[in-house]
Amino acid sequence: MALHAAMVRRFSMPITLSHAIGPESALMSIKPTASFMKAAGLLAFLSLTPLSIYIMYNRTGGPESQKEMGFQKNLRYALMGESLAIDLAPLTEWPWVTACAIDSGTTREEMTAIIGFDYKDYDQLHWLPLKTHWTLMFIDFEREASWGMARPVVPVRIPRAGLADVKFPEGVKGVCVLRETGRLLFQRRNAAVGVSPIVTYLRELSAPLAN
Repeated sequence: MALHAAMVRRFSMPITLSHAIGPESALMSIKPTASFMKAAGLLAFLSLTPLSIYIMYNRTGGPESQKEMGFQKNLRYALMGESLAIDLAPLTEWPWVTACAIDSGTTREEMTAIIGFDYKDYDQLHWLPLKTHWTLMFIDFEREASWGMARPVVPVRIPRAGLADVKFPEGVKGVCVLRETGRLLFQRRNAAVGVSPIVTYLRELSAPLAN
């Protein structure tokens, strides 16, 4: 009877994972490997990247070029100065003869009428439909290239809330000025927190400031 009771007690003990395979083996069996973590991280990155790109293009029109970022920085400093008429030439590091301010939502046909030619990279201006941005286009002389005649154009997006808003004459979606005689005029206004108080007007020096 004593032997029978001992055997009953022995076989009625609960069997845990550590009893079955030992504590070290149990921990090793559930620890993810380095290759698994890399695969999981890559999967997470690939799943988030399309969404991140979609959000970036819909909010800002895509990544900014080095020329855009450099010009925006220079313009921000110029807007801190005392002069209310900014000469755009010193703010740029590339040649140009004409600068055009283009409003958001401008169609290809409207842009052609504003700048005087069909801009072949119009479809690359992903921010153009966004009301949160407007565009400065710096246009140089047409010249001969290895593939034929070319007209260098440097487009720069300007965030309305983050840098400066723009105002056009009534019914106009774009204004162009010459390098020598054009200026970016600006005024300050009362604005909500997080919104730039600057309103700009691209004008020839002889043109009156719009009300």
